[in-house]
Amino acid sequence: MRKTSFGTFFELGGRGVMESLARTGLDYVIIDTEHGCFSEETAADAVLAAERGGLLPFVRIGDIRRPYVLRMLDIGARGLIVPNIRTPEEVRELVSAAKFPPLGNRGFCPNRTTGWGADEWSKDVLSYMEECNRRCRLIPQCETREALEQIEEIAALPGVDGIFVGPCDLSIALGVPLQFDHPLLTAAVERILKACRDNGKESYIFAGNMQDAVKWAAKGFDSVTYSLDASVFIQAFRALVARFHSATE
Repeated sequence: MRKTSFGTFFELGGRGVMESLARTGLDYVIIDTEHGCFSEETAADAVLAAERGGLLPFVRIGDIRRPYVLRMLDIGARGLIVPNIRTPEEVRELVSAAKFPPLGNRGFCPNRTTGWGADEWSKDVLSYMEECNRRCRLIPQCETREALEQIEEIAALPGVDGIFVGPCDLSIALGVPLQFDHPLLTAAVERILKACRDNGKESYIFAGNMQDAVKWAAKGFDSVTYSLDASVFIQAFRALVARFHSATE
């Protein structure tokens, strides 16, 4: 039976939070530098804590310019989630920055993931570049009307490893804000999923609740990113408080 991978967005920050998430069974975390309060240094600390705990550290970048792409890859991001994509041309620029030849033109510099060139796996430059292209996933988000209208072309681009559906912003762009069962959004999600399947690319989607998470998995998404660490934390303590008061009143 196909296993749908399961992750969450990392918003709270702090090594202890990441070390706690590493003990939950999650497959990956997305360190959210678009909406979260992260510097490059704190993002690097989060990547390291995730690695030590056996979690895949993805990063959602807040800017698609080349320096932002390179820095997150060099500190160890195993995948880049890229928001607010609108055109195939933007994605081609991302591929150029994120992938080594023959796919792109990523700048070469020894970095912490290779022990600054001391690790054996990085000694052969050609095999190093090939391995980086394989292990560093590039995952544009489809959350704008423009990206949706060109999703088949975007998903077909060499160097794109998957598409991440942002149903919140996509529903707003389609004029049906947060109406996740609306036929317009349902049709859009099906179109994105088909584009991924047709091109052999991974499909990711955000879910704000367990009902939607299960629904998206049943539709065939390869991965569901569930909520935010902060939201889950609040919900868990609210439930505990309610249980306590109901048992002691």
